[in-house]
Amino acid sequence: QTDPPLRQQRALREHAYDKILNNLLPDDIRVLGWIPVSDDFSARFSATSRTYRYFFRRRRTLDVEAMRQGLHRMQGTHDFRNFCKMDVEKVYNFERRIDKAEIVNMERDTGVSYFLIVGQAFLWHQIRYMASILFAIGQGLETPELVTAMLDIAQNPGKPAYPLADEQPLVLHDCGY
Repeated sequence: QTDPPLRQQRALREHAYDKILNNLLPDDIRVLGWIPVSDDFSARFSATSRTYRYFFRRRRTLDVEAMRQGLHRMQGTHDFRNFCKMDVEKVYNFERRIDKAEIVNMERDTGVSYFLIVGQAFLWHQIRYMASILFAIGQGLETPELVTAMLDIAQNPGKPAYPLADEQPLVLHDCGY
């Protein structure tokens, strides 16, 4: 039998970090486990998926069905340059894939829903601009067809002037590796 690689040997000698941390954390926060990772691992750049939730209050004045139609048009692979804050010095490819996009009502009827958006990577402020457009659609200021138009870069090469949605309701809910 061959010896396990040095990294694995070192991991076997590691402390029970989950137990140590759980003794220090409040009862409502728990570390469920941990694993050693390679030296070149990056929590930001090694993620294969990210799940965001953008929370909002359902109001009678919001047309949630129209918002769903707009959100559905964002699914798939598109050029999202009209849905982000431009950082032309660092980003040259604005194509991103949204694997899942839906509106979810909270389990208890609290009057709160959220946009559930899953993809591999997102542009700077992309989710917040998407939320802003969806709120404009929900308020009847725009139609769901606006999303299709904004994703058509040939027809709309310049980013329309829409406000950036508030950052407070935006939560990075999960990352896959």
